[in-house]
Amino acid sequence: MRQILHFATSMLLLLPTAASPVPAGEVIDSVVVTVNHKPIFRSEWDDAVCYESFMQGRPVTQLTEDDRVKALQRLIDRQLLEAQMGDAYPLQPSEDELKNTVMKLRAQLPDGNSDQSWQKLLARYNLTEELLKEHLRVEAEVMNFVEVRLRPNVHVQPEEIEGYYQRQLLPELEKAGGGKVVSFEKVEPRIRELLAQQHMDELLEAWLYNLRQQAEIRTTVPIPALRTTPDQPRASGAN
Repeated sequence: MRQILHFATSMLLLLPTAASPVPAGEVIDSVVVTVNHKPIFRSEWDDAVCYESFMQGRPVTQLTEDDRVKALQRLIDRQLLEAQMGDAYPLQPSEDELKNTVMKLRAQLPDGNSDQSWQKLLARYNLTEELLKEHLRVEAEVMNFVEVRLRPNVHVQPEEIEGYYQRQLLPELEKAGGGKVVSFEKVEPRIRELLAQQHMDELLEAWLYNLRQQAEIRTTVPIPALRTTPDQPRASGAN
């Protein structure tokens, strides 16, 4: 669920070139996907790749084309979810929450110790702190929406928790060594939440699959997850 889920686009790019001449050498942004007639620009895709690389601690140069395509798929999924959100203002994180998230990120990174090294790190991913906070805001908003929408449908049964404890946790502890056995009562809440998250992931994937089936998705990039050919609609019945 946390992989869903980044960006702003300039509508000036949609203006006819005859009305607004483009200086020689200037690169024009291009549409790579439309989701129900709403565009996703190549710049948004590039931004998503940079943000995900930053969050994963991977140099952008190490990403494969498959990594880039998966980032584009997540952008499509996010756009499908955002269309379901309506007025999502109550789901937005506060400015203080975003600042705290950024502080936690900085605390986990060697380059986060000083402002200078932190800014250089962000620049390597074409980010600023404001752009980073915007990515985090959108991601948190979508995750909060998914939580509100799906959590009431998740019911973890006691036998599931007991089974996870007996068949997965205890063998893992035994394999790790140390001889110390954690009581079921102590870990039961954490196991319950872990299983709840797994069920939510399953519900989310099923929901996204249905949204993709109902949507009209046109792409200039082959995306295997869509099971469609480039520049063809995903669902012919969509408007």
